[in-house]
Amino acid sequence: MNFKNIIRQIAKQNGVTPAEVKRDIKEAIRIGMASSDPNVQAHWRKISPSGTEPTINEVLTYLVSETVRR
Repeated sequence: MNFKNIIRQIAKQNGVTPAEVKRDIKEAIRIGMASSDPNVQAHWRKISPSGTEPTINEVLTYLVSETVRR
């Protein structure tokens, strides 16, 4: 899986730059990690057990694995 190509494809489909896509994903990560919902926090602990902000690749890898698993 090539995350760089995924980011480029998302950018192209939405008429924005890859940098904008990355910025928006990072913002979504920060917002999600700040959630007080226990279910949301449980997912973040799976992605980043240390509690540090995960990379975009880590989040995408988790989401893909969860999607494939279901």
